[in-house]
Amino acid sequence: MRFAAALAAAGVSLIALAAAVSLGPGHETLAQPATTTVQVGDYYFCDPSYVNGVCETTVNEGDIVEWQFSGFDLHSTTECSDGLGTCSAPHLWNSEFMTTGSFSFTFDTPGTYLYRCQVHPFQMRGQINVLAAAQPSPTPTPQASPQAPPAAATPTPAAQASAVPSGGGAPPADGGAALWWIAAAVGGMLIGSAALLAARGFRRRDV
Repeated sequence: MRFAAALAAAGVSLIALAAAVSLGPGHETLAQPATTTVQVGDYYFCDPSYVNGVCETTVNEGDIVEWQFSGFDLHSTTECSDGLGTCSAPHLWNSEFMTTGSFSFTFDTPGTYLYRCQVHPFQMRGQINVLAAAQPSPTPTPQASPQAPPAAATPTPAAQASAVPSGGGAPPADGGAALWWIAAAVGGMLIGSAALLAARGFRRRDV
């Protein structure tokens, strides 16, 4: 049970770590489009100071422009791709002739857009400047750390033959320690196997 609980705790920690990484400082949220209002009156866009002038409005890519009509005469907002003097169809946007109410258009492409009132083409003119959305900075590619050159191999001195003891017999081999560890490991495995078999034997007797 303790082992299972430790595994579960480790899994929860990994999930929490993954969530912290995915929602950390590098996590970006999409910006909501903004709405800019342009007033339309008798006989102007923006405000009365722009009568016979060009009302200029700057927005960001993806933003919405809303023309809010209020006056006694009919007016429109009509895009003029071929210039304010001509303003021939087709139009990117073209509202109805209105005295009150509103008309909206979403600008998804950066650029400069000219428009005018088709009822009062010389008195009421406007221009929308759409700025491109800021691009995220590219993530730098991680550079591999320089590796230290491998150390030169130290030559192993030649083993000297052990002297034969006076009592006779072969000299001990250089791998005597390694053979001891192998023997100890095999012995431990045998002892463990024996203990396992003994435990099984006791269980069978209890049954």
